[in-house]
Amino acid sequence: MDLPTLDNVGKFASVLLRIDVNAPIVNSKILDTSRFKSHVPTIRELEDKKIVILAHQSRPGRKDFTTLEEHAKVFSRLLGKEVQYFDEIFSKRVVDRIRGLKNGEILLLENVRFYSEEQLDRSAEEHAESILVNRLWKLFDIFVNDAFSAFHRSHASLVGFIPVLPSFIGRLAEKEIRALSRALRPGKTAFVLGGAKIKDPVKVMKNVLQQGIAEKIFLTGVVANYFLMLKGKDLGEENRKVVEDNKEGVKDEEVKILIEKFGEKIALPIDFGVEKEGIREDVTIDEFDGKGKIKDIGVETVNEYTSQLSNFETVVINGTAGVYEDSKFSLGTYELLRAASRTYAIVGGGHTASAVNIFGLSERISHVSIAGGACVRFLSGEKLPVIEKIREYWEKKWKLRK
Repeated sequence: MDLPTLDNVGKFASVLLRIDVNAPIVNSKILDTSRFKSHVPTIRELEDKKIVILAHQSRPGRKDFTTLEEHAKVFSRLLGKEVQYFDEIFSKRVVDRIRGLKNGEILLLENVRFYSEEQLDRSAEEHAESILVNRLWKLFDIFVNDAFSAFHRSHASLVGFIPVLPSFIGRLAEKEIRALSRALRPGKTAFVLGGAKIKDPVKVMKNVLQQGIAEKIFLTGVVANYFLMLKGKDLGEENRKVVEDNKEGVKDEEVKILIEKFGEKIALPIDFGVEKEGIREDVTIDEFDGKGKIKDIGVETVNEYTSQLSNFETVVINGTAGVYEDSKFSLGTYELLRAASRTYAIVGGGHTASAVNIFGLSERISHVSIAGGACVRFLSGEKLPVIEKIREYWEKKWKLRK
């Protein structure tokens, strides 16, 4: 790990901590506290210091774009101590309150996206000149960023403090980076890619195939149907429309080249779980007449894929095999996760992580990433702004002060 972690923190007294507890909210109630729990180890390790937390919830214009008052209450329950909530971000009142903090106290500031400049896509150096950063940075000894699921964004609260404060990654971010880095080491590694979005699995495929990382790719979901269509299979108008609606940003010619070059490494379904009049029907590709909506891989595909997964040391699953929320079409997703759990299994993507919890497989999966976009970009070989900037400034500025 070439990034500064909490092992490098030392005896600094005051910490500005960025986390990601963006959660589903209905009628002001937080429905899922998974992300809160994932940050607890970092907070516990720092709790003898003065901690001020920055976080966001949703984005402007959405119904769940709200304050972080309930978030503070969730953390208070999880930590067994009060996490104070302050309904402003960088006012004089906030500054005075931070200055009055005592060691061991935790303060959660308001939803940082209430600040209009937060989401502007600027460089770390430009964000370092923002009002948010200039009002807050002098009040702290260090900046700890544990919001891995937002590491792909170059927003003010994520990168703006890096040029002006010694910056570290938290335990959650460290755990995510270590696990996903293992996924990108060449070896006996298989990728099971699915879900509704076609662009994301295609990006991952390009990287792991061209870099010689993946020995095998098992395709499921809408992306599998897209590949079958490119190979000339007529899946009917209804399924063709689903593919077309989900292939934004994907160029057919580029994917065809991928198939030509790496076709022997790409496994495709041999049958489907199709919904006909509300009932599941498993039909082979040759028998399928295009009538009925494809909602899962078929039983034969499940058997074929799962029998092969045991041959790999590491299995990465990103994207579900079908409409797992419907018990009639959960078979593919469940069985693939269960088979992968017998290896070193890495699960990424919001829906896939949710499926792990629904099926009660959390304890059997080696690593479940809470990240969506950041996970996909990491597996695609793209650089994440937060990682790059922390590394850059640590090397040229802060490392000398260790």
